[in-house]
Amino acid sequence: MFLGECLYRCGMTIDEFALACAVDESPAYFTYENSTMLIIQSKNHAKSDVNDFNYIEPFIEALISHESIHVILKKLEGANISDSLDDIEIIIERDGAKFQVTLNNMLFAKDMSGIVLS
Repeated sequence: MFLGECLYRCGMTIDEFALACAVDESPAYFTYENSTMLIIQSKNHAKSDVNDFNYIEPFIEALISHESIHVILKKLEGANISDSLDDIEIIIERDGAKFQVTLNNMLFAKDMSGIVLS
């Protein structure tokens, strides 16, 4: 059995999705609750009939992977460790330029894990 299949069978990954609209002025974002990935559209864009979801389609696999990592960490190590994943920053080099980015910066991830490793 593959690790991914084992994690899924143990209920440790994202296995449901919910779409919602923000009630405050926050931009579109993603989060999770238990094993449900929440995709939140900004209130401003919803009122303006702007579809935030068109912009995320290229990143959806990485987003699901990233939120699944949060779910696994929360179940194994607790919420504080899981939440701290988004606070870790690393310095990476791309095309000769150095960038300080958070570990979850999808634009700098080299694979669909949604995690910046180098």
